[in-house]
Amino acid sequence: MKFKIYLDEYLIKLNGIFVLLLIIFGVFLVSSATAVESQRIYSDSFYMIANHGLGILIGIVMFFLIKRFNYMYLFKFLNPLVLIMLGALFILPTMGVNLFGSTRWLDIGTVRIQPSELAKPIILLWVARHLSNNKIEEHDLKTMWRAGFIPGLALILIFLQPDFGTTATIAFIVLIQFLFSKTKLIYPLLLSILGWFIGRYLLESEFYRAERIRVWSEGICNQGQELLGACFQVHQSRIAISSGGMFGLGPGTSRARWGSLPSAYSDFISAIIGEEYGFIGYLIFIFILSICIISFFLIAVREKNEFKKIFISGLGSWILFQSLLNLGASVYLLPITGIVLPFVSYGGTAMVSIFIALGIMHCRVDE
Repeated sequence: MKFKIYLDEYLIKLNGIFVLLLIIFGVFLVSSATAVESQRIYSDSFYMIANHGLGILIGIVMFFLIKRFNYMYLFKFLNPLVLIMLGALFILPTMGVNLFGSTRWLDIGTVRIQPSELAKPIILLWVARHLSNNKIEEHDLKTMWRAGFIPGLALILIFLQPDFGTTATIAFIVLIQFLFSKTKLIYPLLLSILGWFIGRYLLESEFYRAERIRVWSEGICNQGQELLGACFQVHQSRIAISSGGMFGLGPGTSRARWGSLPSAYSDFISAIIGEEYGFIGYLIFIFILSICIISFFLIAVREKNEFKKIFISGLGSWILFQSLLNLGASVYLLPITGIVLPFVSYGGTAMVSIFIALGIMHCRVDE
């Protein structure tokens, strides 16, 4: 019994240590990757890293604030949070800021937020709340409908931004939460099959998405074609990673940050890892990230509280899926989706949202 308690405590501490290592490493990476862009746009090479640091600081405050509460107390705020989330996503097409062909951001005074990022912990909380019921053996279709309706509505609004990467991420999160609940296995299986066909249809419904999938599936970038067109980013990413060699160019010495690699501090931050820290540094990073992800799922499996089990499984799947999309895109094992690398990439809203989720993960369970 004592061994099990010690093991649970060890997993929590291990998870916290690796999350902290990733965040600290991310600060160094973002500081290097944003310096040139920050100087060019804001005439201050520290402006963007300061914003990133502010996001981390706000996230830490939110983490320690949330973890003080009993998880059941958080349910009082769930419905208002859902309404705010859906309202923010709904007004984005008319009041949002359009960047890079997508309307994903909302300006509130001098602050720019990304509602789809803040939607993730709210959806995690919603699904875990409605699927956690210790009084029943299995969930019926009515419970599943109640748990899945709000996420489904949010998915539609996020897809229309358009943001297929975040849409796929949230869909995957919800699927894993269903798998960790008392739902019959057949239902998540049917949902995943249905999601596959819907996702494939949506991918092919817009020319630019269909073209991106075609270029990737036919391996056009691997044939040295479209180097100044559809393959420009992935080509520059590969150049950055390969130029790092075995041990890297050294911290803060990236060449890609000078403009050759767009979104080097967000979507392609992993290319900066390979360039500055080399193949060895890249492997060490992958190891730390893998242990971190595994620890989330081990904690979820061992968790006795139904709500926290479902919530933590969703959080682990969030980190897993986004990491796969981001890292896979940087070497073109997967198509480019514009998804950031959790804990590491530049982005205040993304950092705050993940700290909120961590706070809920660590909240009290006493009745």
